Amino acid sequence: KMCSYKMSTDAWKTLYFNMINIKMYTLKYSLYNMMVKMFNIMGLYASMLLYNNNMFQRTNVTRFIHYNNKKMDNLNMNEWLVGMTDCNGLFNININKNNNNINFEYKIMLNKNNIQLLYKIKKYLNIGSVMYNNNMVFYIIKNNNHLMNIIMPIFNNNMLLTNKMYNYLEFKECLLIYNNNKYDMLTKINMINNIMNLNINYNINNNNMIMTKSWLIGYMESKQSFYLINNNNNIIHKFYMNNMNYTLLNNIKMLLNINNNIYYDNNMYILETTNNKNIEYIINYFMFKDHKCKFMGMKSYEFIIWKRSYYKYKNNNNKLLYIQSLLNKYYK
Repeated sequence: KMCSYKMSTDAWKTLYFNMINIKMYTLKYSLYNMMVKMFNIMGLYASMLLYNNNMFQRTNVTRFIHYNNKKMDNLNMNEWLVGMTDCNGLFNININKNNNNINFEYKIMLNKNNIQLLYKIKKYLNIGSVMYNNNMVFYIIKNNNHLMNIIMPIFNNNMLLTNKMYNYLEFKECLLIYNNNKYDMLTKINMINNIMNLNINYNINNNNMIMTKSWLIGYMESKQSFYLINNNNNIIHKFYMNNMNYTLLNNIKMLLNINNNIYYDNNMYILETTNNKNIEYIINYFMFKDHKCKFMGMKSYEFIIWKRSYYKYKNNNNKLLYIQSLLNKYYK
């Protein structure tokens, strides 16, 4: 009997210590898992802050490009480029009367934090060059053959939705004149001068404009739109956009299924929402099925932090206040 009692006690001790070990393992795994998630988010914060301190490492840039190349296949890149141009692009014509020459260029301008986005565009088009100037970076195409045969077909088949459309139409007409061998150079300069001096003040109010998701993603890549704001001593999530063009903003409102009305303030139309259903719809709208972000530049960092903080820290004012301060530093 004593032997039987001894054996059962040993078995109980073994079972007891095994259970303790399992609980400790589970606790450690939970802690490690939580830390990994926290460091993932902190890594994103660190990347943003390192950008602001000009310390972004080339190795991180390489991973960033590789990560986003997969996403390029899921967007209509021509529509995306048109949206990017509507927000940050220009079609320039420079007449040099001293040597009777005309220079044409297509240009996209971004903050230096977004330089890798310009390299991504360069890689997609396989033409042009990236240049630096203080806090700005530029993607520029000056080759007339490239402008005629690569750039023009993109913008002929995908409509610009802002006043940039008229900038492009003027640019296109002048470039076609310049490449027309029927005219001598002096005639070309005079014709192009006449077109440029018309100074037509266009105002788009086109209710038939076709806005696509790819266009909107390109348009938003460098626009601040995801916020954490103070509301009655609480930190809440807000989506915000403004524009001088009501029709454009109303199309965005419909694409994002936002309930709020657009209002006018300080010469700008404003679209904003803090409604939880709207916020969740917007989050899902800009995510792929594998939960990766559809933005391809630094906007992806802003969006991912905004999204994660919504699902992980909503109603946690201390956490959200800290994240708000990090986002504010990034915006500066």
